Amino acid sequence: MEIILKREALSNTLQNINSVVDKSTTKPILSNFVIRTIDGNDSNVEFSSTDYELSLVELLPAEIKEQGSICVNAKKVFDIVRELQADDVHIRSTEQLWIHITCGTSETRLPSVEVGLYPQTVLEELPQSMTITVDDLRRCIDMTLFAAITNESRRNLMGVCLSSAGDQKTRWLSTDGHRLAQTVKSVDSLNFDADKEVIVPRKALTEVRRVAELFGENVNITFDDRVMQFSGGAIIFKTRLIEGKFPNCDPIIPKDNTLEIIVDRESFISSLRIVSSISTEKLRPVKLIISPGTLKLESEKADYGEVVDEIEIEYEGEPFQIGFNSRYLLDVLSVLESKNVKLECKNSMSPTIIKSPDDESFLSVIMPLRVEW
Repeated sequence: MEIILKREALSNTLQNINSVVDKSTTKPILSNFVIRTIDGNDSNVEFSSTDYELSLVELLPAEIKEQGSICVNAKKVFDIVRELQADDVHIRSTEQLWIHITCGTSETRLPSVEVGLYPQTVLEELPQSMTITVDDLRRCIDMTLFAAITNESRRNLMGVCLSSAGDQKTRWLSTDGHRLAQTVKSVDSLNFDADKEVIVPRKALTEVRRVAELFGENVNITFDDRVMQFSGGAIIFKTRLIEGKFPNCDPIIPKDNTLEIIVDRESFISSLRIVSSISTEKLRPVKLIISPGTLKLESEKADYGEVVDEIEIEYEGEPFQIGFNSRYLLDVLSVLESKNVKLECKNSMSPTIIKSPDDESFLSVIMPLRVEW
């Protein structure tokens, strides 16, 4: 194989490739990636990588001198290419499985492996489908992924549950057992069984979100019970779905929280950061003391000090207090974009709903902490 590519585009693609490859030493073959020419396509080459769970296929414009394919270490090639200076990168393979990379006055020779040893990504025709704008996909991921669990203690919570909400709408839902986030979003087209739900892994959504602009204006999502594919523009992600049943979260969402507090979002974020900054505990607990017109925030009282802050709110009910993990509050406040946020509470020990006053499509539920200071 012999091809010429533009350095900047190649570097960007290699960065995407490296985000997918398996960096562990238990499966050395997965530290590589594949470049191959495409039959009938004289202007693009295909880059692909996989860690068995998530696969990436990306097309890149190239001047093709000779057809073929190569499989080579992803990190080594990326580390070399990102330091090159000239515009054109010349890549050539030999029958002895050596790869020659030339750019300006720089020449590199790397060993490769047989392409046949690398697991091939097979793109499929899948029965369920939806089309969503890139901007809406970004928002759906941002509004839910923060509440998904990050360890493997409960694998069925290590992603976002996607289901149909009827009337051309989808429901995106995540929880780690202490909080949940839910958003309902209309899509351009939807072929989704009403009683079906799938759990999309955290890593897949993180990578799709990171390179979302490469899809163009819309993303076509197809799936079945096993896998899901995101395609658009010159890029395709294919991921295995998480097996198992996602918990029914509907009973957790309060229906009778009558205490409503409206607070300026930026002021709330600033105050939470100030009050939680002194805490050394993992939970970073904060006490909210709520009374008509005023929200007082207190850190725990400890030998290393304490912090108190106060902000104005809209509230007309009886005074009460409630404790939270401050990080949980900051996570949801950071993904909202409205000027104000609404807290809907029942009492100091019941789950609290956080949402935008003007947008009913999103809500987050956070379990309170017992604060005894």
